[in-house]
Amino acid sequence: MRPTPAPLKIFVALTLTLTSPTLLSQENPLGQPLLDSQGNLREEAFIHIPLREDDQVYADIEGTWMKGVMNELIQFSQEDRQAGTLFWGRNLGTAAHTRSQLWAEAYFKQLGLEDISRINFALDPVWSMSSWDIRFRQGDTELTLVSARPPEKAASLPAGGLEYELVWLGNGSAADYLGRDVLGKAVLIQDIPRPGTLRHSISTENALERAYAHGAAAVGIVYGISDNFALWQRTGDRPGFNLGYEDGLALRELLGGSATVHVKLDYQSELIPDRSGDSVIGVLPGTTDENIFILAHIDGYFDAASDNASGVAVMMGLIKHFAATPQSDRRRNLVFMSSLGHHSGPGARWLHDEQATALQDTVLLINLEHVAVVRTKYWGPTLRKMNAVSPMRWWVWGSEPMLEVVLDAFQRFNVGVTADMEPRASGEMGAVARDVASLQVITSPEIKHTEQDTAEWVPAVGLEQIARAYAKIIDGINRLDTDEIQPKSGR
Repeated sequence: MRPTPAPLKIFVALTLTLTSPTLLSQENPLGQPLLDSQGNLREEAFIHIPLREDDQVYADIEGTWMKGVMNELIQFSQEDRQAGTLFWGRNLGTAAHTRSQLWAEAYFKQLGLEDISRINFALDPVWSMSSWDIRFRQGDTELTLVSARPPEKAASLPAGGLEYELVWLGNGSAADYLGRDVLGKAVLIQDIPRPGTLRHSISTENALERAYAHGAAAVGIVYGISDNFALWQRTGDRPGFNLGYEDGLALRELLGGSATVHVKLDYQSELIPDRSGDSVIGVLPGTTDENIFILAHIDGYFDAASDNASGVAVMMGLIKHFAATPQSDRRRNLVFMSSLGHHSGPGARWLHDEQATALQDTVLLINLEHVAVVRTKYWGPTLRKMNAVSPMRWWVWGSEPMLEVVLDAFQRFNVGVTADMEPRASGEMGAVARDVASLQVITSPEIKHTEQDTAEWVPAVGLEQIARAYAKIIDGINRLDTDEIQPKSGR
């Protein structure tokens, strides 16, 4: 399906040669002491804050155990890839998603949850990519870029595909079109993460809509300002494709040298009706009728290590910890939900729609979503990992006493957050955040929704410190009465 890559990246290779930390280290006999033999940051190299004496009760929440759980979940994505699925992962309506929820249910039973049940949801027709081929041509020379991917949700193209001349359009702003004729051509637009795919320039600047308004027949999205991340961003209902930064830069240099480059797009997709999916719920009983509800979505694009195998792993860590405590020490029931997902499903919207019953007697809702990722720093065309956990965006909807509990736990367990709290919750939490007191931390790194969202980006210490913080928060909340937890005013 995919042609053999041609040597197109000489100028990029030169740039990387000048900035590569691996190459520079060859001059130092000490080598790279923080990296393992595969060039990944070693787990023991991460900054680790020792537990305070009064927090030793949380020592059983271990990052290495949770990372092992995370890797088990990732394996379902890998099996989906090995089975030949083109748009692979743990996507809703697929066999990999079904296996993931069976796995979650088995963990719920193994770890001691009670009243385990499933909530079944009919799904919209499930999009699947049947075949794809994206080729580039300069004259008679065929070029292949390894990061090239079709758009997600793309409709099938005519048999034999479509071919367009490429035009570089910078960021696709109105100024970039001055004096340019793009009628019937494929425009190549660089997409700047702000950060990751949650906020990015092609979306916030309406670059897709502007391209079509100027007569472009297709849009190619060059993602990022570093590396060569592969992803499947959407291009609306028009033809298009995605490229990583290095591959996009290579095309830009060719076009800047007055070369004429064409792209041929050939992909087929289908919509599969009558699929369904389950959310799995289990309960760890307390000593009252009140609930603390904890959810994590299990679906994900590709390996989806940070988004959201990390959140599911932390959920399992919390279950393991609290199941080991006597029921008499648990004031409130802990309700855990392995949510079927929010990328293309109802997820936590069900909690909002059915809140009178689904959230009955719930005093706090916690969402576990992309909860740990390595901190990074841009250096030239490379996004370099650091031996620290990335700070996260955060949301608290509740009382001042609740806020004090949350901030104390963040401090104790080295959970870095932005100085300003989010004005609204995002991800799974968005639909339900103001229905009850709620809490989340979340991060959206550059590798979010890309094929590079792999296990090495999620440090075990990050899983450990956020899981311990949430456990401390749950214990702190259980010392507050219901009216001490709820927000003082309105929604």
